[in-house]
Amino acid sequence: MKRAALSFLPFLFCSTVLAQTTYDAKILEYTGLKYACDGAATPVVRIKNIGTASMSGCVVETWKNGLIQNSFDWQLAIPASSGETRQPALPSISGVQLGDALEFRIISVNTVPDEDPVGNILAVDFDEAPALASGGSMDVEVSIGDDPASVTWYVKNALAQVVASGGPYEDANSTFTENLSLPAGGCYTFYAEDASRSLGASAVKVIRDGNALIHVTDLASLFEKGLTTGNGAPCTNSVEVTVTTDAFGGQDHWEMIVEGSQAVVCTGGPFANEAGAVTGTCCLPDGCYQLRVYDDAGDGIMGGGYLVRVANGARIIDNSGNFNSGSLSTIGAGGGFCLPIGADRLIATSCDKYDWTNTDYVVTNANAAVSAQYGVNNANSGYQMWWFDPNGGYSYRRFQSHNTANGLPTSATRAAHFRVNGWNGSQLQNNVLYNVRVRSRVNGVYAEWGPACRFMLDPLRAQCPLTKLLDIAGSQYFSCGGMRPWGAGNYVHANPVQGANKYQFRFRLPEQGFSVTRTSNTYFVQLNWGVNPLQPGNTYQVDVRASKDGGATWCTDFIAPALVTTWGDVCPLTILNTQLGGGLRASSGEATENGHMTIHPNPAAGGRVVVRLPAGVVGKDDASLIEIFDLTGKRVFGERIAPQIAGNEFMLDLDDRLGDGMYLLSVHSGADIFTERLVLQH
Repeated sequence: MKRAALSFLPFLFCSTVLAQTTYDAKILEYTGLKYACDGAATPVVRIKNIGTASMSGCVVETWKNGLIQNSFDWQLAIPASSGETRQPALPSISGVQLGDALEFRIISVNTVPDEDPVGNILAVDFDEAPALASGGSMDVEVSIGDDPASVTWYVKNALAQVVASGGPYEDANSTFTENLSLPAGGCYTFYAEDASRSLGASAVKVIRDGNALIHVTDLASLFEKGLTTGNGAPCTNSVEVTVTTDAFGGQDHWEMIVEGSQAVVCTGGPFANEAGAVTGTCCLPDGCYQLRVYDDAGDGIMGGGYLVRVANGARIIDNSGNFNSGSLSTIGAGGGFCLPIGADRLIATSCDKYDWTNTDYVVTNANAAVSAQYGVNNANSGYQMWWFDPNGGYSYRRFQSHNTANGLPTSATRAAHFRVNGWNGSQLQNNVLYNVRVRSRVNGVYAEWGPACRFMLDPLRAQCPLTKLLDIAGSQYFSCGGMRPWGAGNYVHANPVQGANKYQFRFRLPEQGFSVTRTSNTYFVQLNWGVNPLQPGNTYQVDVRASKDGGATWCTDFIAPALVTTWGDVCPLTILNTQLGGGLRASSGEATENGHMTIHPNPAAGGRVVVRLPAGVVGKDDASLIEIFDLTGKRVFGERIAPQIAGNEFMLDLDDRLGDGMYLLSVHSGADIFTERLVLQH
């Protein structure tokens, strides 16, 4: 009996401890934003009174990264009875950044220290990067699965109040699009849920300006994502992101964020599980952004990569074929790019060159405004080049003024020449594929960064580099993507290789099984041979290789351990249907044999040019057809104009409708057709 009585005492003691306390509160959950809004956070928590006494006051402390920020004496206008839950907004915390940890601690209830520590502390990681809709009008696209009544979405503001919602829906396996209108400059959280967790696929997208800001395909649990509406700045820049996937595209996706804010403005992927190129378009306001490309398996995209361009084709980041390992590819140290991009660019022979040595110079086109500062403001005018690895790590910017000594004589253009690794520290490494961009600086004021080129330091390859058809814009021998008549006097040229004494040009139509190779002792070949001639109207794939020992061996590149090539990049070459005389001029009908069309200025620094036709050609019909083709043969401009008989010339204003590059301009007047090369350099 005594032993039984003694064994019962501990049970009585535990029952006393577990009895409900008088002054006790518990933090149930955090319901506020999980990201900083304009650099600050206004925490919102749900607190339940679990004491026996009504709660009229509660002291809550907020800590950030282990340091106390404030102590909030929350006084309730209407006391919370036992078991009642309230949702207070706590004082704002400034300087909150992505990755910070906030902690909330209940200290007292009704001035009495909280009597039970269970539930008194709640830690929240601010690790959510919000999506950014620049302006509050957007669309919510809901793809319904098998159970439409279980799918809903809603939006809460910074005080955790619902301000918009959609669903439940009625039609299974359907798609609904609803407009979501929120005030500009606000911070919100977007929620989506399939409450029944139905097996049929349900997905939700939030779209602004054609950009997929939020795309969730897994509603197995409640989905939430921050959503800000920014200042409503209009999108003025169309940016294309092309991802080339391997057979596991479902592992790949990307996001564009506002540099420094982590706000997501555009997303793409996951993609189909098949190799191929997939292009997404982002419409973005002027500003600075960072691209992040992910591979969830952590082994990169075997043989794949990505390319970021603006609408005119100018590259911002080119990581094609170069994301072969890791889970994340992005410019190091949080680097990104700014829009709009500038006009400064490398000269053609410095762009996309993969055989640099430490004795070479990377050269940018001379900017007239910089050259004008020579002898006037030498120290504060010049150029800055930026080399970066798109996969992260190396990112180095070097400025050269007119005063910078670089081994060349002083001149107004010396600063445009950057000797590879001609600086201390931050050395470029062999066999790493970099991007390089350039911008000018005039009297201390930088222009925007120009388009990107690819760059690789490879002394071994430099001993015998690959080559291709000549691709220097503005050169009279431009051949890569060119158009040529067939016959004597018509040539295609390759980029010459120093020391080479033999070249081979290979012309192919893969879909027809056609291939012919011509060997030359020079870096050009005449389009005139008898066996397997090229046929007018066809566009051939042309690649070139060079030899320094008379063709015994050919310059070689090891693309991968198991993949070796002696041929350079493929270029298209179109054989014209019409015989041309005098270069690229075509004439027929009543046009004189020696008459030709001229374009001035050419190259054109802007979009306005003067076109002059031979005497006696214009005025024969009511209008002339003007057509412009790019070097792939695609028609990019067409317009009929009334000719000006006086002087046989007219003004053509292309404005900004065409990007920089080389084109073919054709004028059809009566039976006459005239074609000339046009180079645009805005």
